[in-house]
Amino acid sequence: MTAPRLTVHAPMDLEAIPEYPLDPDLRLDSHSFIQWEHRRWMSSDMRWNGTHECKSMWFELVNLAHGETPVGTLPHDVKRLARMVQPAVDLTHFEALCQLEFGPLHGWIPCRCGEGVRLMHPVVTRIVSAAFAARANHAARVEEASIARKLARLTEDIAQLAPSLAEDRRKVRWINDYVDARIAQRGGSRRTAQELHEAIQACVAEDRKGLFRKGPASVS
Repeated sequence: MTAPRLTVHAPMDLEAIPEYPLDPDLRLDSHSFIQWEHRRWMSSDMRWNGTHECKSMWFELVNLAHGETPVGTLPHDVKRLARMVQPAVDLTHFEALCQLEFGPLHGWIPCRCGEGVRLMHPVVTRIVSAAFAARANHAARVEEASIARKLARLTEDIAQLAPSLAEDRRKVRWINDYVDARIAQRGGSRRTAQELHEAIQACVAEDRKGLFRKGPASVS
């Protein structure tokens, strides 16, 4: 499908253009690579019909968009875009190329970003969204692994003081939550021996009240 051609200097109705879907505060500074949709590019109209000059500029602008704010967008300013491409392009020449069906801004469309207008490309937006999703998944896996290590260490410590409690995952997590609450209450970062003893005693008291009557959940 042929993407809409961006008309340089064309007036626009702000209410009629889409709003950029990603938070402008999000950044990809830690990413050292771009997930490229290779198969899509190989069969794209831009690859087949664009000149080498236009494709080179188009690809450079795609890369530059990943460092812009909001990430994945470009300025809605042909003068600035002509300077962003390196080596810088003569403005008149750049504007002429942009009027081609498969010019340097092929597929880029205006979008609202807060009170301003920038350019977005559906493929770039999808790539950036996938990068944020991958980063969030990685962070979740790291956090999950960190919690697992923390609970494993806590289980070993509980086993030294109250072996029966260490055998029940629910009680270990209850003690962990109790200790975390005490640490947060005093504004600390690490648990003390006293806090662990208090948590174990509190857990035993709750166990006697029937809090864990449904049956033990073994620590795996």
